[in-house]
Amino acid sequence: MLTHAQTKTAYALLAQADAAFAAGDWPLASARLWDAFADTIGAIARQRGMPCANDADIRRILRELATPERNYHSLAAAFAVATRFRDAPARGGPEDYEVECFAPEMPLIIAEFADLG
Repeated sequence: MLTHAQTKTAYALLAQADAAFAAGDWPLASARLWDAFADTIGAIARQRGMPCANDADIRRILRELATPERNYHSLAAAFAVATRFRDAPARGGPEDYEVECFAPEMPLIIAEFADLG
């Protein structure tokens, strides 16, 4: 489990994402959602002495985090949601359905990863 100090930046980034969504700046909001996820997974990687420089590194971390209750495939699905926001600014921002369906899940995903860390 990550400490409050280790998750403080991620939660600040989530607040910035909320503000950007409210202001209609969906590309910025998407970037901040990804930044929050990346900060959380990076903290887990540092705690475990693992690299976290690319998707393959993140997948290795997911395998380390997997439990019978939270299997690798469900963690990989959560990572796939996060990557939608990572990639959204390059395509001009997220689609409406991504904001409606996936953006509300990001704080839950981040909290769950922080608990698993």
